[in-house]
Amino acid sequence: MPAVSFSYTLDPPAGIAAPGQPSAGEHSFPITPGVGRSKTEAYYTAASAALKVAQAEANEVFTAWKDAVGDAEKHKENTGNVGKGQGKAARMMAANKAAEAAFDAQEDEDEDEDGVDLSEAGASEDRNTLRSGYVPVD
Repeated sequence: MPAVSFSYTLDPPAGIAAPGQPSAGEHSFPITPGVGRSKTEAYYTAASAALKVAQAEANEVFTAWKDAVGDAEKHKENTGNVGKGQGKAARMMAANKAAEAAFDAQEDEDEDEDGVDLSEAGASEDRNTLRSGYVPVD
């Protein structure tokens, strides 16, 4: 029978009082399709319900352990010194500017020597024949 399953093994730091949840476990929630307009709809409705129950169980277990451990493992999250303008937002802005520059460079390549954007003027891919069928004479 299909099921949503998860297992976990936690290794809490020494000296932590265990909460009411075990530090290792395995959970399985069966997917029991009911009645629906189709077998597929019935299956996915049941799978969605089983997934929500599994998520609630995981949240309960991990929240209990997170609360028990508290700040005891914060030292493992050494992010180092982040200088001004070097955080995640600054990196994302720099990546966005680079993407915009690449896009602008591509647009510049699409423009003809006289500044006419051939894609807006209706040019075909060979750039000599307009979509209207007009062929320029040299």
